[in-house]
Amino acid sequence: MREHLLGRTPRLTGYFCGIAVGLALLVAGLEAARTVFGSELSPTVFTVYAAVGVLGGLLLSFVAGYLNGSVLASWAAGTVPLAGRVGPVLVEDSLREVGLSAVGAVGGGVLLGSVGFVVAVEKHRRDAKTADLPDPPSRADLLGILIISAVVGGLLLGVAALL
Repeated sequence: MREHLLGRTPRLTGYFCGIAVGLALLVAGLEAARTVFGSELSPTVFTVYAAVGVLGGLLLSFVAGYLNGSVLASWAAGTVPLAGRVGPVLVEDSLREVGLSAVGAVGGGVLLGSVGFVVAVEKHRRDAKTADLPDPPSRADLLGILIISAVVGGLLLGVAALL
């Protein structure tokens, strides 16, 4: 299970996680700036904004999972679009609320990243038939990873919602 958690190259997993954290901070900062300057989004624009964010998160988590096989990197990449939830809280609320919002964003990112990871593993499984690639996780391992992802993401979302 370690090879699926840390990926084929733990150093590359660290790079992916670092890049994802930087992008998440950028997203949170941009959302905070939008809040400070009073830019309101119409419901249609907000829906498009959210859809682009979710698709971007899926794409980032897919790339991290496909290139390195790391569910941690996929979780971190899935957190990037959900970091926007933290932006308005940074401007208007207490440090406690910022922490709870960040925990909720990470919980949602774990769930979003695990979806991207599953897509990456299935694509890797298909590509391994015609190319010389390392073996992808078995479907039983993938199910175990999904269960772990659901538990971790659900716990983080539950903590953010209850507190």
